[in-house]
Amino acid sequence: MNGGPAPVRSGWRAPLRPVPPPPDGFRPFTDADLPALAALMWDAYRGTPDEGDVGGPDGALRELRLTLAGEYGTFLPGASFVAEPDGRPAAAALVTVYRDEPLLAFLFTAPPHAGRGVGRELILAVMHALGEGGHDTLTLAVTRRNRRARLLYHRLGFVEIG
Repeated sequence: MNGGPAPVRSGWRAPLRPVPPPPDGFRPFTDADLPALAALMWDAYRGTPDEGDVGGPDGALRELRLTLAGEYGTFLPGASFVAEPDGRPAAAALVTVYRDEPLLAFLFTAPPHAGRGVGRELILAVMHALGEGGHDTLTLAVTRRNRRARLLYHRLGFVEIG
């Protein structure tokens, strides 16, 4: 971690609507994914407003382990996915239940796959799984300076709640 001030984040919420199941190349997250996803997470966060939250590959692995251990709410493996469009992990979405609501704890995409709709499809996969599980909303927190993510969430029906 760089020791600088934490990025300012805002909360967002979206009602779940019926969406199709995940496309081919998406699969549930497993614990065996941790090493590959830690490296991918660091690559995705490096050079962004969220870089300081991760700080490096070891910090990314720590954040992923904290997520699985319940630091950000109860981990939902059935609503957490890894995208493998070319047979290797390219993006991931990890979901928890925090304060009685599903939370998109982490969403990250490897830079070579950014801008290709993988993040959008991951969120839709999460929404599908949560809807099938009886949930009616999805929440998240996004860094206010992360314009690209904010636009994606807005286009998917999320509204800023604070």
